Amino acid sequence: MHLADAVKSLINRQGLQPIALPLFNGLARVRHGSVERIFLDHGLWIHQTRRGYFAYHQPYLRLDLRRLDESARRNFLWGFEPGPGDTIVDVGAGAGEETLTLSRAVGESGKVVCIEAHPRTFRCLEKLVHYNRLTNVILVHAAAAEPGRAYVSIEDGGEYVANRVGAFGVTVAASTIDQICARLNLGRINFLKMNIEGAERLAIQGMSETLRQTQVLCISCHDFLARRCADSTLRTKKEVRQFLEHAGLEVIGRSDPALPAYIQDQLWAYNRSKLKYRAPAWS
Repeated sequence: MHLADAVKSLINRQGLQPIALPLFNGLARVRHGSVERIFLDHGLWIHQTRRGYFAYHQPYLRLDLRRLDESARRNFLWGFEPGPGDTIVDVGAGAGEETLTLSRAVGESGKVVCIEAHPRTFRCLEKLVHYNRLTNVILVHAAAAEPGRAYVSIEDGGEYVANRVGAFGVTVAASTIDQICARLNLGRINFLKMNIEGAERLAIQGMSETLRQTQVLCISCHDFLARRCADSTLRTKKEVRQFLEHAGLEVIGRSDPALPAYIQDQLWAYNRSKLKYRAPAWS
């Protein structure tokens, strides 16, 4: 853990947030960055920026908004350009960095369904939606799992983007993606994004009906983590590809060695029978 992160963690643990808040606001003003103001809401640090509001478990003085938006488009919108009226399902929405981009792209006539499992991260997502007044966003607090699973355990580490399902931690409700989409009566889904830290090999087992409704998918596989951690359960790319191809979708990988490993492990899939209105850029 970096020293700055260790200090922030200590401030949170010791309940010193109100005392430290003026300091962080002063530092943000001195840096003249994207963060205009930081304030607290029930223990969460709300960052007011020129682009909108973001909520985290610790304060960030440098929120590179251009990088966040470019990252969303490079990582998850490479093969799909969202437009007004679209329906998007984001499985593993995290704290919502992509949510703001997606919500604004689909407009008032569209909808974005954000599914997030971790309780603390879901609270950040709730605050982002609340403060940005994203009326077209539907939040679902659940883990995407295989059929027959009502609950799962998920890690509760400090790094919210890396908490994995199946490890010892907190217990959360689970549901299949098919059940969630049917409950919301979504109909046609223009784009489905999935990034759930290796649990994709389980979640795909509960999305057969959803695949028939979806035009374009981007699933982040985690073979790169398997190589890094020597954990074979994270080697999911082959299994996910086979599942998508068996369902009749055309699958494209991003194997350019110049790309970061986590992008090379992405799989894009599209359903020709559903691409009647707007084909993705790479079709």
